[in-house]
Order: sequence, then structure tokens, then C-alpha cells
Amino acid sequence: MYVSKRFLDKASKAFGLGFIVRKPLVEIFEKMGVTFKELDRDEARAALDRIGETKGMTVSTGQLVKGLALAFFLPTGAFLATLKKVFYRSGAETEDGVMLEFLAEIPRAFRPTMFYDIWLIVPKTQEGEENMKGVIMTIVERAGVTPLDDEEWEGVKPITEKIAGKIQVKGITENLWKSL
Repeated sequence: MYVSKRFLDKASKAFGLGFIVRKPLVEIFEKMGVTFKELDRDEARAALDRIGETKGMTVSTGQLVKGLALAFFLPTGAFLATLKKVFYRSGAETEDGVMLEFLAEIPRAFRPTMFYDIWLIVPKTQEGEENMKGVIMTIVERAGVTPLDDEEWEGVKPITEKIAGKIQVKGITENLWKSL
């Protein structure tokens, strides 16, 4: 899911995070009282690998999750090759799943650079998916603005067009905020 800087600024204010926030997702979870384990870059990759190997998960889903780990954490991954700069910001693992936050910097010729956060959400179970949606919707409600308006979605299009077909995951090429 793509998140605009405008939304994160509003969410930071709504949750009282201060002016400069390095790990918005983790800090918001702390303010909400969500029980989680903060993940550094290596722990986040390991968590994705662990979820991909979960017993009872279909082979294709497991392969998808492992593919995500490769795409987001290896320098040769398909995702990193499409953008100039993608930074791992933070990650959190709860009973329900893993939520990772990346900062994408999109330089543009003769125009200001655009910044978007990318929230990669990997639920562990069907119930976990519903619980994670609830947490996300609480964040959106408290912020009081949409995470991505139509103009911002157009700004994300260069990313989605480049990675379409390279990473097969729900939401990578669509604005999921409209259906959530």
C-alpha cells in the first residue's frame, strides 16, 4: 500500500509524534498500544522467509512471500532496480502478521523529488488479515485524511508501471485505499 507524505504528516500530528519522525509506523503502533516486536532490516527479511515457509501455506503463497523478501531486501531485486532510492524505514511483527515500511524517493527532472512510503503488509492468517486491516483503518481515521488522493496516485504510477509483472502481489499496481 502506498502512503503519501501528506498523510504521514497528518498522522504524525494526530498521534503526537513530533516534527521529525524516522519510523512513523513503529511510533504510531507504540502510541496505539499495539503489541509488536520492532524488526530491523535483517529481522524483517527473516520474518518474511519464516512466513513463506509456514506449514499449511500453499506453495505459491510461500514462493510469493519469499519473492517479496528478495525483491525488497536484495540490491538486485526487481523492485530496487526500478527506483533510484528505496530505504527500509521500519518493521513490526505482531501475532497477526508483519508490516514493513519503506521510503521511496522518486527524483524528477526539473521538478521536486516525490516521497512515498510503501507499507508491505503480510498477514499470517485470515483472522490476522482482518485485525491488521482494523489497525490500519484506525490510523486512517485518526489522521482524518485519505492516505493517497487521486493526484498522489498518479505520482505513484511510474513505480507501479515499472514493477507490474515483476512482483506478483495484491495491491502493487492498484490503489488499495479505495477498496479497503
